[in-house]
Amino acid sequence: MNAMLESFHQPKSAKINKLKTLYRAIQKNGPIKAETLMLQTNTTHATCARLLDELQKNNLVSVKSSTVSTGGRKPNLYQITPDAAYLIGIEVTALYSTISLLDLHLSIKQQAKIKTAHFTSIYDTLDFIITETKKLVTTANLSFTSIIGTGLSIDDYFDSFDHKKNDLTTEIKTLEAYIEAQLPSKVTIGSGVNFAALAEYRLNYGASSRRFLFSTSDMELRSCTLTHGGTPLSSNGMSFTFGHTIIDSQGPVCSCGAKGCLRTFSSLPAIKAAIIQRVNAGETSQLSEVVSSIEEIDFFDILSASENGDTLCKNVLEEAAYYYGIALSNQIIVYQPDTVVCGGTLIPKSSFFEVVQRTIAERLAPFSGISTNVYPAKDSYDIVSQGAGGIVLEKLLRS
Repeated sequence: MNAMLESFHQPKSAKINKLKTLYRAIQKNGPIKAETLMLQTNTTHATCARLLDELQKNNLVSVKSSTVSTGGRKPNLYQITPDAAYLIGIEVTALYSTISLLDLHLSIKQQAKIKTAHFTSIYDTLDFIITETKKLVTTANLSFTSIIGTGLSIDDYFDSFDHKKNDLTTEIKTLEAYIEAQLPSKVTIGSGVNFAALAEYRLNYGASSRRFLFSTSDMELRSCTLTHGGTPLSSNGMSFTFGHTIIDSQGPVCSCGAKGCLRTFSSLPAIKAAIIQRVNAGETSQLSEVVSSIEEIDFFDILSASENGDTLCKNVLEEAAYYYGIALSNQIIVYQPDTVVCGGTLIPKSSFFEVVQRTIAERLAPFSGISTNVYPAKDSYDIVSQGAGGIVLEKLLRS
């Protein structure tokens, strides 16, 4: 690894701490002018210039000219050098897993997508992931000495974890140690929604947002927040609690024991259950022509039928979107973010996001003091693995 980046792990002098602080500011806000850096890091012109020179000599920072002229000479803009080191980000799911080799801008340099559905043990899955990760690094003609670390999300495992009988923090440390014993890399395990939020923020909203809320709609409904560009605020293994926001106290009984949780209205399993119930009650749907028994439908069938104009599927999805919008508006009223990004399987389908956005606007109409922009997530199936790598850099610069 770059020698100066290595020194950031355990700074042993005031100078290294200052270099790390300046580098962190550039990573967070670059490309950025020296004058702005001086204000953000509370350094003098001479100190800032000296530190920037050292960062450049160590290939951690590069300079480019501003494209905006203010009259006279265009100012230099500083940004981190993307190939000074690399990151590995891994998303592990019950079906497919993604391994991404990333530069420091979180751009994907090499990637592998692999089937993991046939594994029944988390350790068997990790053994396979470790082998494929080593292959990926070799294919990229790199060694692990150029890798800062590896981030890994295993939300499907978190969801099945018995929090009443076991301590998740201890389990995470055990899994990290297991991987590190076979992979020459420092490992960080965390929640996929946290990683996705971090990457979405860093890649698309870092310059404009100071209070950021990210949410996903899939098998589970998750959310997390970032304030002033910090680390995502959602405990590992507990990001699914957004789905247990109570929307209707007289609604269906949830797996948690409460009535009317969001996940009983807006999760993919709830949507499937509602469609099956309504078809069995006599409503018509294209789905009856696709399968011999309505109980056999899968999520792809539902989403495809909705895209093809199936009225029942469209109505059920829009009802799910309405409740999802209500839950998000409740979070907005409490947290008051300036930016909300909605991700997950359902957001790009049919009119789901439009209903969510309209519901939020109607709910917030009485509160003119709340100014929140709501966007769909950028179209990327790699955002979790990018964020998993990103959290490794965050940890290095915040340690």
